[in-house]
Amino acid sequence: MNRLNASHVRQGRPLPWDVFDAQNNLLLSRGYVIESQHQLDGLLERGMYVSEEDFAAVLATPQAPQESERFNPFWLWDDISSKVSHFLKYAATEPMLEDKFSGISLLVTTLVDNDADAALASILLKDSSRYAFAHSVHVAVLAAILSRRFGWPEATRRDVVRAALTMNIAMLDLQTELLLQKEPLTEDQRREVDTHAERGSLFLRAQGISSPNWLEAVRLHHQRIAMAAEGHRASGRVLSQLLRVLDVFCAKISPRSYRRAIQPPVAAREIYMQEREGCAELVDALIKEIGLYMPGTFVKLENGETALVVKRGVTVSTPKVIALSRGDGMPYIDGLRRDTARPEYAVKTAVPPEKILHRLNLSKIWGY
Repeated sequence: MNRLNASHVRQGRPLPWDVFDAQNNLLLSRGYVIESQHQLDGLLERGMYVSEEDFAAVLATPQAPQESERFNPFWLWDDISSKVSHFLKYAATEPMLEDKFSGISLLVTTLVDNDADAALASILLKDSSRYAFAHSVHVAVLAAILSRRFGWPEATRRDVVRAALTMNIAMLDLQTELLLQKEPLTEDQRREVDTHAERGSLFLRAQGISSPNWLEAVRLHHQRIAMAAEGHRASGRVLSQLLRVLDVFCAKISPRSYRRAIQPPVAAREIYMQEREGCAELVDALIKEIGLYMPGTFVKLENGETALVVKRGVTVSTPKVIALSRGDGMPYIDGLRRDTARPEYAVKTAVPPEKILHRLNLSKIWGY
């Protein structure tokens, strides 16, 4: 069974398949029409599932755009995540794999080129319980943002995003296992980690992947290569180092069973200290993109309010925020925009997400 998201279901349209709940009980029959957005939101929150066969048909059938539809980065994020999970899981038997990931790379660049702040926030706020798949999307989104900053041509951006999505294709199960493991890696696990990049590249080649930069970026993304010798050529070797940096960064900002998630600027600084003689230029670009308070970060303001960063500001220390609650914890019915450049609304500190009890409607907060 596969879970549906907002990109798969539309209000006012007949359902093309039977829909089940998480316990495999029939919720809605084929042809049922969901009449209201409130009803749809409730069903999606509860969990709407379809069979593997029906889900594959959903992915394979192009959806005709409707005039009433408009861009929503959070719906697009859900669509990307569903496709990535499916194609990575069934990569060994999926036909035309290169075309499938090329299509997803276009969705990723569309997402970040239309609203990079919402894309960054999704890394911190959207569900990442299926870590191995979510991690691939996180790295791909950051790769798309940084490749745009570097002015790389679209073909190169496509290569680095496709490589990000598939770089760990040879160790997906182990990634999930290690997320919960507190003990050091066993010898077998260490061997699998050390060889996964080479094995992943060979697997992709066997599946018909033909792009040299894509394959080289996957093959080398766990090796440390001095960037000084590479110049500014966007080669597969350079792409691999961007992926290596982002791979480590995204792992650090994700929680583990034995530690909390590390705040993004702290994680970036830790990597910068390690990369001073290697890829410091790449890490510096990452720091400039995310700022001190990456969108999706919860913060405490000088006036005591708890707020959510929704957009990077003019300076790294003055992001755009939405105040969620007063200093005494009383939530606002609708969030209030605050200018953190004003002293009374200045950001005082970041707040760990596990201390936030608010239920967030991301589309509403971002104005979609």
